[in-house]
Amino acid sequence: MQSIILEFEEKVEEINEYFDFVQTTTHLTRDFDPTKTVIISESVHYILKSNLFLLLYNLIESSFRNSLEKICIEITSEELSYQNLIPQIKQMWINKEYKNFGDNYHIRGTQKSEFVMNKIDTIAQEIVRINFDDKLSGNVTPKIIKESIIEYGLAIHQIPAENEPSLFTIKNKRNNLAHGNESFSECGRGYTLSELDEIKNKSTEYMKFILTHIKTFIDNKQYKNAIQ
Repeated sequence: MQSIILEFEEKVEEINEYFDFVQTTTHLTRDFDPTKTVIISESVHYILKSNLFLLLYNLIESSFRNSLEKICIEITSEELSYQNLIPQIKQMWINKEYKNFGDNYHIRGTQKSEFVMNKIDTIAQEIVRINFDDKLSGNVTPKIIKESIIEYGLAIHQIPAENEPSLFTIKNKRNNLAHGNESFSECGRGYTLSELDEIKNKSTEYMKFILTHIKTFIDNKQYKNAIQ
């Protein structure tokens, strides 16, 4: 998990460098320092600004996906039995492995009861292998993040709610740009550099908070049942 956080921080630095470059561009305004400013057309300046939303969204989704996948990898690598895991992971596994005992529709009466009883008896001893189910593509919002970490059994308190609007903005703008609902020029025209800087800082702070807590969850093996 530490490598995921390091990769996240490296990408944040890349985005910061990109933003620093965008700050040095201008579209032929009156006040500019020709020794420090790159002069470009107005539309290109707006495109450079709007591209920041794509960079930020990709950072958010990839880092969160990698961290959830890391939880699955750690649980699977330990070869833990069902009874050794916290209720949330048990439920996740059952939802995938035993979605419906009724799938064996050909079994009837006493035979079906015996089948279900045998399944219940064996589940407790089964080794749990969790395959990551990626449902995040293009849809990562604070709500999705919270629902996901609850599903995995993380108890995170005092999530910085004041930073959440930035993530909503990033997700919506990314989707608008990706689906052609808004042009890059239109998107970039709607934000000042100071507004973009605030969105960048708040969103990356939020994700660093989440990733740090996921690291603690993994490092302390909080997916294991405390009562063995």
